[in-house]
Amino acid sequence: MSEEKKNKRETAEGTDEAAELNNEIKEEKEDTGEKEEKPGKKAEKEIASLKAQLAEANEKYLRLAAEYDNYRKRSVKEKADAYSESYADAVKAFLPLADSLDKALEFTPDDEGIKALHKQFADSCAKIGVCAIESDGAQFDPELHNAIMHEEDPEKGENVITQTFCKGYKLGEKVIRHAMVKVAN
Repeated sequence: MSEEKKNKRETAEGTDEAAELNNEIKEEKEDTGEKEEKPGKKAEKEIASLKAQLAEANEKYLRLAAEYDNYRKRSVKEKADAYSESYADAVKAFLPLADSLDKALEFTPDDEGIKALHKQFADSCAKIGVCAIESDGAQFDPELHNAIMHEEDPEKGENVITQTFCKGYKLGEKVIRHAMVKVAN
């Protein structure tokens, strides 16, 4: 469409001249092969495009929400694990004291002071959820025991613990130190 006709149309809007110019413009488009898109088809294309964009944005939102939920769960688990690990490390620091009290009680079983200290330590451990792993005469369990010696004894059953060298301890269900034992084969 020529610039001259556009200008004429703009100045002649609302008159019969404008109607004539519009007819001329339509005829020119038909002659040159230009087609006007119908407003319905254009709107349908735009709606389809917007639906695709909405679906893409919704997909991104769902992925982001899932990532955030996983992050939140992982953070909570990491905090709980860090607390549990530090708690276990603090308890580990007191285990040599328990070993010393056990040895002192072996050498002087009649000393009331050592008995009282040993009982007080055992009660304190029980309050915080720490318990000794039973081992003498028990079946060997690699989750709880560390076999540092083996002996051949036909009178004992197979994989039975015959002697405990160092007690093991658990904090709840978590092993904080394996029991060091001798096992019969």
